Formats: sequence, structure tokens, C-alpha cells
Amino acid sequence: MKYILSLTLSLICIISIYAQSKITKHLEFGKYSVGYKVIHTYDYSRSYFSKYDYYGNRTEYPIGRPIQISLWYPSQRGKKSDALLYQDYLGYTSSEIDFEKNTKKDRKAAIDAFINSIDGKFKQEQLKELLRSTTYAHFNGEELSNKFPIILYAPPMNTSAIDNSIICEYLASKGYVILSTMSKGEYTQLHQRTIRSASVQAEDLAFLLNYAQNNYASDSIGVFGFSLGGLANIIFASKNKSVDATISLDGSIMSQGWLNDFRNSELYHPETFTSNLLFIAKNLKKPDQNPSTFLDSVKYADKALIRYDIEEHSYFSGLYLLFDMIDNERLTNTQKETNYKFYAEMTEYVGYFFDQYLKGKENFKEYEHKSYDFSFSLEEGNRVPLAPNAVSQLIVDKGFNYVNTIIESTLIYEKQYLKTLDWKSLVQTAKNLKSSFRMDEAIQTLLLADRVFPSWYVVHNNLGKFYLEKNDIASAENHFHIALEDNPKDAESLSALKQMGKQVPNYQNTSIEDIKPYLGRYVVDEQRHREIYFKNGKVYLESNYWDEPVALWPYRANLFLVESDKPGYNMQILFQFDEKGEVVSMSIRGLNSGRISVPNQKEKLKQ
Repeated sequence: MKYILSLTLSLICIISIYAQSKITKHLEFGKYSVGYKVIHTYDYSRSYFSKYDYYGNRTEYPIGRPIQISLWYPSQRGKKSDALLYQDYLGYTSSEIDFEKNTKKDRKAAIDAFINSIDGKFKQEQLKELLRSTTYAHFNGEELSNKFPIILYAPPMNTSAIDNSIICEYLASKGYVILSTMSKGEYTQLHQRTIRSASVQAEDLAFLLNYAQNNYASDSIGVFGFSLGGLANIIFASKNKSVDATISLDGSIMSQGWLNDFRNSELYHPETFTSNLLFIAKNLKKPDQNPSTFLDSVKYADKALIRYDIEEHSYFSGLYLLFDMIDNERLTNTQKETNYKFYAEMTEYVGYFFDQYLKGKENFKEYEHKSYDFSFSLEEGNRVPLAPNAVSQLIVDKGFNYVNTIIESTLIYEKQYLKTLDWKSLVQTAKNLKSSFRMDEAIQTLLLADRVFPSWYVVHNNLGKFYLEKNDIASAENHFHIALEDNPKDAESLSALKQMGKQVPNYQNTSIEDIKPYLGRYVVDEQRHREIYFKNGKVYLESNYWDEPVALWPYRANLFLVESDKPGYNMQILFQFDEKGEVVSMSIRGLNSGRISVPNQKEKLKQ
């Protein structure tokens, strides 16, 4: 009798413990009550079901990809009777693919299936008690009208939107709107283990963002994901530059198998990733098992890495952590409690990161450990350089000095940035500025063009003309001479100097003495070649795909000019040298476009 009484008391104790949240007792929720809704909609831009059967007959399946949205949001204080139980979340998984399966009977079947997945009546009773415990959410609570930041959640492969409902509730209580949808395959409920599967989930996130932006006013956007969702959200944020903060919870982005496939795909672009990024991962003692390769390569966003001293992937999911702690007979209660604390601690860091990058609270930093040991790093990213094709218009809109300050700061960490700009666009911008009576800015823009494409005759010819209009004769003369040094046949610069009464140097007499180093065959590709040779006192360039050779004017050591006046031959020949000063290749530069061809390698003479 005493034994039975003791067993009964133990069972009551266990059930009462599970009747409260094992995780949320370690969390301090925010000031808002949490509402939860289930929304059924379709992405009509993508198919999911077959439109026709094998015989070509129209099926009864709906057109479009079914998207059941789980929505957590700040709400009016709800009644206790409206509070969701954990099992309610499971119940709504019944309709994630087929919206018709949304009756009480369907939801009960989904809950029973989950309970029956665990062996043993005693454990099932514990699980039932856990599922009957209340959450922090109220079903269909009245939404508060405010400009709350938007957060999207990407669950792991083949998993419901609610696997990390605890984090979603926590974020909603802190003043965020969270949207999630089931992680499913492109045409079936199950994913294939391919990068395409992650891309499909990224497309689901894009659909959620579009829905959110049509229904909520905020333009502060975050995304977090677990496992495959932690790779899908990287792909999503790479394409959607409006995403301010991205969190990957032990994401497949760090799994060597997925990482290798991802790196070999056209989707891998850490060098252009601009969303502030946090990885929370496992294996503190063995970081090589979960390489942070993508994170390490990001340079235009703040990036952080928290690596815990655990090895269990499933502990990053609230629902499955609770489920596993019931089913796990190997761990002591103390060890289980440490796992609950870990999840709560991770949840807080998710909140801190979003608070910093979506609300500007500046509270993301390393805090005292509450569970497992972890490493913490946070590195500030560089500013994203101005898009090269935006520079010219920004000069017009904001002024040259505004843009030049940005360019100078960019050059500190992007040494080659000027090479990405377009000299033609800058020259045209300078002309537009001049027409708007902004002559000083026009000249500054041309001087920037000269830094982009040094000594180019077109730039200096325009500088000469602009300075001439300002009556700065000395500067005008200087730039006309620079133009002629680059292209002695520049008729406009020649004419301008003559009209100014300035002496024009006899560039026609300029030449080099020894042309032997330049003679020889230059390889374009397997089928094409060019050759420079000397004949009857003249230097010629011929090609096996040109109609005729052209005469060259050896103007200076690294530059030969084409003597022909035919438009097709309006070009220069540029030479490249090795450290010994020997010619190793040649390139062709068009005098109209300024475009320089890929170097043609000179064939070495056989010994």
C-alpha cells in the first residue's frame, strides 16, 4: 500500500511538472499578449497539385501552391479560456496541405498520431499532459494596430510551421509579427535532399513576405530558420535585400554536405550578402563539423556566431526538445533541465539580435552562460558600396561631394572599387551637370572619371573644353595635351590648341627605336591568332580572321596606334611586360568605346 501511494504521488508530481512549460519558465516574456491565427491561401504563381490526371482529365485539385500561414502577433489581452494548448498547434497541422482537413475530427487525428508515435503508455500519458498545458498564445486574439517589425520563420525539412512556436510566441510578446508555413517539397509533402528544396522553401518565404507587406505597415524585416530552414532563409535573404536581420539555428548552411552543394550552386553569394547575420550552432569542441564558411565570407553585414557545447541537432526545436525529454531515458532530470535552459537562452539571443537590428536597441552582446558553455563573436561589417550603376544619378541628386565622400570611405576597404565604375556614364553625367550650370561639379565628375580610366583622351578632351569655358587657359591646355599624348589623332584637342594659339607638339615624329621585342605571334584562342611583323620600313598587325593587315605607328613603349582611318580599325594596341621588361602579351583598346580586350599571349620563340 505504501509503495502504491509513493508511485501515485510520483506520477502526480511528474504530471504537474509537465503541465507547466519546461522551457518558458526560464524566459521573461514581453509586455504584449500574443494572438495566433491560421490563414489559408494559395500562391497562384506556382503549381503544387497535378492539373490533369494520367488520361488528361481535369482533376479536382486546386490550382496553386497551398500555403497555410501560422501567424503570431501582439494582441489585446485575451481570456484564459481562449488560450491555446500545445495540442492545438499540433491539431492545425492536419490542414497544412489539404485545407479541407480542418475539422475537429481531423485535428484530433493529428494530435493522436503524434501521441501514438511514442512507445509506452506511461510516456504517452506524460506527453498528453504536456500537450494539454497552456501556451502564451490566444487563438484569433484581436490584433493591436502598430508598426510592429515583421519576422518570417523557416522550419526544418518536412516539418510544421509550429515546431518553434515557443520562439514565435516569445517574439510576438516583445512586439513582432511572425509568419511561418510548413516546410514541404515542390510538388509533394516531402522534400528532396537537394539545393532546389531549399530554394522552394525560400520561395515560400518570399510569398510570406509579400503577404505580410500587403497587410502590415512595417518595413523592418527579419527571418530565422532551423536546419534546412536555416539554409533556405540565407537563400531568401540573399535575393531579398530588404531583409534587415537573418538568423540560422544550426542551419544546413553549416552542414558539410549541404554546404558543399550550396557552394557549387549559383545561389552561393556571401560576398553580396547584406542582411545582418547570426549563426547559432552546436559542436563547440568540434567546429570543423559545422563550418561557418558562409558567415566568414560575409563582409557587408554585421555577423555573429554563437556556438554551444552540445551535439544534439533536435534541441534547436522547442516542440521536439520537449518531446525528446519525455522519451529520453538516458538523461537525468538535471541534464534535461540544462537542455530546457539552453533552449530558453537561445531564444533570448534570438530576441536580442532582432531587437538590435529591427528595433535599434543595441542589446545584442555576450551574456553570462545559463546552460552549456558557448563561444560568442560579433563582427561589424563594412558598408555596402554604392552600386556602380547608381553613382551617376546619385551625383545629380545628392551632389558630387556627397558621393565622393562615400567613394573615398569605400576605397579604404575596397581597393578596386573605382574599376567597377563606368567612365562613359560619368562623362555623360558631367555634361548634364554642365548644362545645369553646375560646372565645378561637372569638372570634379570628369576628374573622377580620370581616376576610373586614367589618361583616357575622351575624358581629358572634355576637361580641356570645360576649363576653357571657365577661362582657365592653363588647365585647359594641360588637359588637351594629356588627351593628345593618349591619342595623337584626337582632332578636337588638336583644333582647340590651335585656336588657343598654343604650340602643338609634333606627335607624328614620336616613335620607339627598337621594335624587335614586339614582333611575333600572339594567341587569341585555339582558332585565332594575331601577328606583328616588320616589312618595307613599316610595322604591321595582321590576324587570321581579318581581311587585311593594318599598319601600326609605334608611338611609345606600351602603345602602338593603328594608322588606318577606317572606322573598323579605330583602335590602339597596348602591350604588357614581365618583370624583366620583355613583352608577354598585347591587348586591343577601341578608341570609341575604351573597351580593352583580353590579353593575347605572345608565343615564345623556340630555342
